[in-house]
Amino acid sequence: MQNADFRLPVRVDSQEAADRVVAEVWSSGALGIEERTEPGFFELVIYFNRSGESAIRQALERLADTALVVGENEGLGDLDWSEAWKEGLEAIEISPRLVVRPSFVDHPPRPGQSEVIVDPGCAFGTGGHESTRLALEWVDLLIEADSGPVRVLDVGTGSGILALAALKLGARSAVGFDLDGEAIREARRVARGNGMADRLNLFAGPIAALAAGTFDLVLVNLLRSEMLAIAGEIAGTLSSGSNLVLSGLLDADRPLVLEAFGEFGLEERSQRSLHDASGEIWISPLLGLPS
Repeated sequence: MQNADFRLPVRVDSQEAADRVVAEVWSSGALGIEERTEPGFFELVIYFNRSGESAIRQALERLADTALVVGENEGLGDLDWSEAWKEGLEAIEISPRLVVRPSFVDHPPRPGQSEVIVDPGCAFGTGGHESTRLALEWVDLLIEADSGPVRVLDVGTGSGILALAALKLGARSAVGFDLDGEAIREARRVARGNGMADRLNLFAGPIAALAAGTFDLVLVNLLRSEMLAIAGEIAGTLSSGSNLVLSGLLDADRPLVLEAFGEFGLEERSQRSLHDASGEIWISPLLGLPS
């Protein structure tokens, strides 16, 4: 990755606004984005070169409705951003059975512990965000090495981290898809790095392109609006014994999401939650069809 000339701090008041900013500036030529969660707000540090400054500024202007606060440019001089961004990143212990780490962090797994190696990049999903961690915790709880063949579907796979964790913990097969072709290219790279390229089936496209059939475990880590738009199609991938994990949701989203999936016969079986540094409560409901 080429070095950046500048970095620009941007503050927003919600994760949804942060996700919108990330999407806009990535598509406008940002070289990197660092997300920091502070009490009461989210700060994004956007890295870009001199020639890309105008496009980044225009992208932020298009997001005026998000009530963002844009700081001042900071010149980076001779700072090697390709190395500096690694500072502070470490392995994330999901459970005694699962750890997630960047490739440049030395963290030997414990006896019997599986590891997923994924570097921060253009695709969402490194295990650090509460929504990803909650989904990984469900994967750890729902997949046992001796539980028999488990077919997994990862909706909006991003980096592929959830599907890869499922395979590492004993799933027989996994399919992941994403509307973003760049995310799929990244997921394939991550799968190769984890020795799982031949076991993880990936494609770029909508859920409608998925072959007919059902899955034992369906993982959905998306924004609420993206999730609800395809709730019926997601429900169609389940059988009576399947588990559906939803993540990417705040506590306030719960009633609307459960109502939407309830229209397709799905019931809540359990829920996990985590607080982020700003005090927001992230939730991950476990749903299924009545037995």
